[in-house]
Amino acid sequence: MTKVPVAFICDSHFVIPTAVAITSLICNKNPNTYYDIYIIAVDLSEMEMKKFYEFKGGKANVHIIEASLEKYEDMQQYGLVNSTTYLKFDLPDLIPDQDKVLYLDGDIVIQKDLSDLFGINIKDYYAGAVKSIVMIDNALNLKNYFFAGVMLLNLKLMRENNTSTALLNIGRSVDKLKFMDQDCFNILFDNKVKFLPIIYDCPYNLFLKYRDKYTLDYINKYYETNYLSFENIKNDSYIIHFAGHEKPWTYFDVGSASEWDEYFKNSPYKNHELKRRSKKVREFMVSRNLTKLSYFFFMHWRYHSFRFAMGKVRNKLFNNGNE
Repeated sequence: MTKVPVAFICDSHFVIPTAVAITSLICNKNPNTYYDIYIIAVDLSEMEMKKFYEFKGGKANVHIIEASLEKYEDMQQYGLVNSTTYLKFDLPDLIPDQDKVLYLDGDIVIQKDLSDLFGINIKDYYAGAVKSIVMIDNALNLKNYFFAGVMLLNLKLMRENNTSTALLNIGRSVDKLKFMDQDCFNILFDNKVKFLPIIYDCPYNLFLKYRDKYTLDYINKYYETNYLSFENIKNDSYIIHFAGHEKPWTYFDVGSASEWDEYFKNSPYKNHELKRRSKKVREFMVSRNLTKLSYFFFMHWRYHSFRFAMGKVRNKLFNNGNE
């Protein structure tokens, strides 16, 4: 039997996606693979922890390690990402019984067994990770900027060189870290990362969203692949990463949402009702500037009539704003 230690970091906002990711992990394991799942928990309720323990059994073990964010309270934050993500710095100390671990963000779907990924030799590297095609031009001016959402981590080497403290110091000393922990890892681990194939951390939804910029030819050249379609990339991938702000538990029509839904239906939260919106409707509203349009409608309605206001709105929507 092959034991594969896997780590997730989870707070109350990420319980459902993390549970779905673990469901996909176990559903697609080989018969001889056994997952040791470490959940670094931040303020989870007893019920939420109990849900995670439902994965414990003959196919996997579950270790819940409660962690504090106290020392990260003064760290920079960006957008909707909170300081929980900085706990990646502490993984060597939080999981002292492992010399190597596969760290996974919760916003993923795992399509294949991960024992081959875990078996990659990173003895002389801090980590194994996938280069980010969307970060070729980055504020840090690093040549090979990598994703930090899927990392094969050499915990032994990280302990020996006290990277936890080094990463924390970078986070506190470098101004304007737009991508928070990911920037810190890229600064410290530069030239000490083994780059992995795109199939181990595939941002399929970003490829679809920006397909005019990141064409298939461009992707093949960058990752030294020869895929014939975006669908081929998705099907070949071990891990689909829902990078960016558009998540399948928030929008029902993002790329690979149907795959995520299938694992959700088999997860401990299958009876939970998701409140999701349409990405396409959101994009339409943004493209048409409907916030201003609503104000435009209200003002015409206030001083004229509903019918008059609707006519003005219709002209703006379908005549490019020309009256």
